Amino acid sequence: MRLNAGTQRAPTRAKILRLVYICSFTLVLSLISSSHAATVRLRDGREQKAELGELPALAVGSVEELRLTDPPPPDRWRLGFLVQTAAGDALRTERLRLRNERLLVETPLTGLAELPLSAVSLVWLTPPGTIPETTRREIQQAAASRLWQDALFVRKAGEWVRLDGILQSLDEKRVVFRWQDDEREIPLSIAGALALAASQPPATPREKLAAVCGCDGSRLVGELRALTTDSVTLATPSLGAVTVPLDTVAVVDALWGRGVFVSELEPVAVAEAGWFGTRFPWRRDASVSGRPLTLRGRVFERGLGVHSRSSLTYQLDKKFSLLTGVIGLDDEGGKLGRVQFVVRGDGRELLRATVSGTDAPKPLRVAVAGVERLELLVDFAREEDTGDRADWADLRLVR
Repeated sequence: MRLNAGTQRAPTRAKILRLVYICSFTLVLSLISSSHAATVRLRDGREQKAELGELPALAVGSVEELRLTDPPPPDRWRLGFLVQTAAGDALRTERLRLRNERLLVETPLTGLAELPLSAVSLVWLTPPGTIPETTRREIQQAAASRLWQDALFVRKAGEWVRLDGILQSLDEKRVVFRWQDDEREIPLSIAGALALAASQPPATPREKLAAVCGCDGSRLVGELRALTTDSVTLATPSLGAVTVPLDTVAVVDALWGRGVFVSELEPVAVAEAGWFGTRFPWRRDASVSGRPLTLRGRVFERGLGVHSRSSLTYQLDKKFSLLTGVIGLDDEGGKLGRVQFVVRGDGRELLRATVSGTDAPKPLRVAVAGVERLELLVDFAREEDTGDRADWADLRLVR
């Protein structure tokens, strides 16, 4: 009996082991396949899942966004330097050296590359999040204006001071700057940012450009030429032709075509009033407090940050057919807050959704064909306006 029982149990154990092996192998395969899946949004607003092997079959002109993963939040950057160009590139690098009017940088997207100094608009020598907001705004305004001299921002006696002069030399430890006819060697430990006078906007029309966002938070802008299973090729205004390994890419975002970010448009009417009459001004491409738009850990570069009660009205003149995006309460409010997102077209309600701080972000897709005036309303719910920091994230109008 023992012998028979043993011979009967052995096949059972073998079957169990085979079953465990098969399940484990299936799980591994599923993990591999899911890690190689991408979300593709087409120019007509439709979204679909695609495996990397299917990417070459996509016509690059039909892709509005290709998302492989989510890039890290911009405010988590702490080490290295951030180089921005007039073309819209934002390259995070730990290598920085000026040589023969070219700036040497190294990123996962570009590898080791030399940027013409004439293409560079701003170099953050200190993480922007560590600089006071008023100084950050001054730095960004300087970089966006036509400077006749370079502007170096340094910390002196606890205050940030702007020096106008000419950059002479730059590396990972120091900047040599000619100021008031005198060359000064300044350690990077007290330098905040450098806005350059030589930067020139790209000649390539924006409608032909795409932004490739890296897993490290870098961004490279250029004309999308090819998309394969392992790379993206761009013709960039700053660096010429660049082939980017796909495993370093988080998002490919088209800047062309039928889609227009609502944050690029100017509202024709704005009405804002908190529960006790306090006004919280809306913001473009940022939360209402000025930080990155963040919903459940996912950071959105574009969108509108508002606080209840907020009403933004846009003149569409029947030019668009679809409104798409993601709505939710920003992570900075924690689990507090409860609002109603309302979309109205010419006074007619097209969508109403109640969202609380504990809810997952909700996709937004509203038909707006024939609409002259579009109103985006965030209204109070039952908890007054506590924590009502609402985001219209990745909000686009599609023709």
